[in-house]
Formats: sequence, C-alpha cells, structure tokens
Amino acid sequence: MAAANTISRAWNQFFFTGFSGESLGLLRMYIGCGLLFFHTYQFATVLSLNPIGAMHFFIAPIWYFKLLGIQYHVPALSFGMYAILMGATVSMILGKNTRTSILVIILCVFYLKGVRDSFAGDVHHREIIPMQILFLFLLSKCGEVHSRDARQRHIPAGVQEWEASWPIKTMQLYVALFYFWSVIAKVRTSGWVWFAGEGKIQEVLILRSVRWGVTDQGEFLKNGLSFELAQHPELIQIFSILVLAFELGFPLLLLIKSVKWRLAFILGVTTFHIASFVLMDVNFLLIPFVYLIFFDLVPIHQWLKTRAWPLFRRRLSMAG
Repeated sequence: MAAANTISRAWNQFFFTGFSGESLGLLRMYIGCGLLFFHTYQFATVLSLNPIGAMHFFIAPIWYFKLLGIQYHVPALSFGMYAILMGATVSMILGKNTRTSILVIILCVFYLKGVRDSFAGDVHHREIIPMQILFLFLLSKCGEVHSRDARQRHIPAGVQEWEASWPIKTMQLYVALFYFWSVIAKVRTSGWVWFAGEGKIQEVLILRSVRWGVTDQGEFLKNGLSFELAQHPELIQIFSILVLAFELGFPLLLLIKSVKWRLAFILGVTTFHIASFVLMDVNFLLIPFVYLIFFDLVPIHQWLKTRAWPLFRRRLSMAG
C-alpha cells in the first residue's frame, strides 16, 4: 500500500505540477512560430513543382494514400493545402479557433507529407515529434490563455496548474522516449555493430559523401568532410559512443531541474543534429525548435517583451 501511494505521488508530482496556464499559452505561440519555418523547409520540394503543371501518378504511394485511394498528385492542390497550412498555423499562434486550427494543421501535414513521401518512395519521420505535440495541444486548454479565443469568448484566466502541466509533461516524456527508443531500434536492426567504428555509421558517411552525382569528367562530387571522417574509424567510434550516451540518457533530462544544465544538454543535442545534417544529410536540422517544451517560457517571454524588444526597436530607429 505504501509503495502504491509513493508511486501515485510521484506520478502526480511529475505530470500535474510545474507549469501555469500562461506557460501553456506561450508554448503554443512559440511552437507555432517554429512551425512556420518548419513547414516551409519540409515541403519545399513539393512547392518547387509547377502549380499548373500536369498531374502525376504515384508509383509508390504512402500507406495511408493507398488506404484512402489517393493515386494522383495535383500540383495546384498541394499549393492550396500549403496556403491553408500556413494560415492555420498563424491562426494557432494567435489562438483564434485554436482547436480547429490545430486540427487543420494536422490534416494538411498528413496530405503534404503523403505527397512528398509518395514521390520519394520512402517514409520520412521528421514530422513525428511535431505532430505528437500538435495532438497534445489539440487535447489541451492551450487556446484559453494568450489567445483571441479567450478575449472574444471572455474565458476567465483559470487554467489550473494540472491542466497546463499534463500536456507539457507528456510532450517532454514523448520526446525523451523518442530518442531512447531510437537506440533500441538501432540495436534491433543492426546490433551493437551500429556503434562500431567500421560499422553502419562509416557506411552511411561514405554513401552520403558521394550522393551528389558525378562531374562531366566522371569524378564523384564529394562531401569532403564526410569522406575524410569515414577514413578514421577511431573518431567514428568516439562519436558513436557519444550518440549512444545521449540517446540512452535523454530521459534523464526529465529529472534535471537546473535550467542551465537543461540548456547545456539541449545545446548538445542541437549540435548533434547539425553535425548529422552536415556529415550524413540526416535532415532533422530544424527539429530543435520543439525543445522549447523543456523550458518554462514565462520568464523568457517577459524578458523579450520588456528588454529585448524595446532594445531592438531603439536600434532600429537609430539605424533608420
């Protein structure tokens, strides 16, 4: 009985404390701002097509396109969906028809991701974390603070601590487990050899270093940094152990209370994603914007509003 009470208290302490309604509303706003850049970056290839061009048949449609019977790409439809996506994201930031806006974002991402992945013949996982965060926003009361909805409907500022905390804490737990389970997936598919100096990482470095084709003289267009690193298995071994340590240890971030230590850990993970993009073209480059969930944005927003923004305006007026 005592053990059950201890577990219950720990559960409640983790999931239902730590954040205010203002924290949740600000997180919705700042994550929304990050999504504006994320959407554009993720779907740039789809938007590079001629909007009034011919329809294309999907040779390898993604699984839910097969399920829904979607067989053709209509370029103008993709541009229309992108416009709706961006409009809904702005609406989410403003907190106008918040739940409806979030639902529209989710549906548009499903369509545009389906188009891109059906052309590529591969399933990309870059939207998984943002989509889970959006789903939790959808279930939460994030539209009742710092929003047009709250002002127009005269919603009292009464989002309780537990109502604000559980979606944010669940987001944190999901992201931490996303990295933790990625290690399990690597070991399951490749074994511990994935982390060896002459294993999977070296192979990927070589393949990605020459993926840009050949010159007119028949020589490979190489990513010199990737190709050079592939020749040093001892360095690859060190980097792979660091990857193993941070992915296995990511859940420990949930136990760190110090903002400085959390920030240091997040900067390390961000460096990892930048290095993965530069060396292996693993395109999680913009995903660090979701790490905002690990911080209370109230003091940050207050600092931006009272100090950073006035300073920027003064410098801008002086420059003008």
